[in-house]
Amino acid sequence: MSIKQFNGEWVCKEDRVLFRFNTSEDQEFSFWLTRFVVKSLIQGTQQLAVQNLEKQHPPQVAQAMQEFQQQAVAQRANFQETYQVPSQKPLGDEPLLVTGLVMNQNGDQTVIEFQLITQKSVNVQMNQSVLQVMITLLNKLQDVAQWGVGLDTSTTTPDTAAPAQVLMH
Repeated sequence: MSIKQFNGEWVCKEDRVLFRFNTSEDQEFSFWLTRFVVKSLIQGTQQLAVQNLEKQHPPQVAQAMQEFQQQAVAQRANFQETYQVPSQKPLGDEPLLVTGLVMNQNGDQTVIEFQLITQKSVNVQMNQSVLQVMITLLNKLQDVAQWGVGLDTSTTTPDTAAPAQVLMH
């Protein structure tokens, strides 16, 4: 599955983010993301990106590179393009609540398993540039929601003893 576009909005009445993406296969996946899930996605993906960069760079350099890359993506992100609604919705018309996440790094790809309230899951594999666009959108939405769980702008060094597999529920 190749992601073509992301779309999201904070829904005040639900206090959740409605997050959708469409694929090059003309499919749409639609989820409700809670504050905790958004926080886990932002922090977990950032941690995996830094760990991947640390394979070739010292920790401080890896952290700085990751922050620079994320800022560059945020500056180039196009939030004005109209979202194209696909004809196929494999999970149905209604968004499903994400109740947990599993994230792993597989070479240059980040694999995210969205665990759903229906006891099913959706696995998505993204390269770093696509992942950074998704995180930029989620960070913007959490800002609108005033959740305070967004990207850390401080220059702290990551915990190098963190596990390679991030499991969050």
